[in-house]
Amino acid sequence: MPTPGAYSPAIRQRPCSPFVGTFSYEGYHSEPIHNATAPASAAYPTTNQAYYHPIVIPKFTVIYRFFWLNGATVGTNNIQVGIYNDNDAGTDGPGNAVLRGTSTLSAGANICQFDNVTDTAIGPGLYWLGIWCSGTTATLFRSTPNNLHGKMTGAYTEAAGAGGLPATATPAQLGTPYIPVYGFTTISAP
Repeated sequence: MPTPGAYSPAIRQRPCSPFVGTFSYEGYHSEPIHNATAPASAAYPTTNQAYYHPIVIPKFTVIYRFFWLNGATVGTNNIQVGIYNDNDAGTDGPGNAVLRGTSTLSAGANICQFDNVTDTAIGPGLYWLGIWCSGTTATLFRSTPNNLHGKMTGAYTEAAGAGGLPATATPAQLGTPYIPVYGFTTISAP
């Protein structure tokens, strides 16, 4: 019990990173990602495939834009990023979409590309980032940990089809690790 009149500083929650994603504090800040390769440019592995990666949001925040890090070759494919609730049915993995960006043509080599979305507030908790690409000519910066570490990250995949990210995810455990650099911003610029 503190002494009357003694100063006791308030405990502050850590704010969300300006760029929340697979490589931010909210994403893979645990051991598996440290055993992965440094992100490098590579073609998207499978046409119309969605990948889901877990993130933990520590406090209320606002999503302003989705982003992804384009690789060295400008592709001719569309990319879509979204965020999902933890599975609403109670099983592991992503459930319903909270917010999905637009299907956007990959443009620009070796740059961070943005998709401006309606500003959306989300509360603290476990969420799933989702990314989808319409083909395999687009390149993204990504990391490829070995299979054991990839399974420890808890990532999922889904053959989403040509329409982009689904409204409700029906994922399967990711067998071959693939962790692209993507996520959302909690700032409106840059």
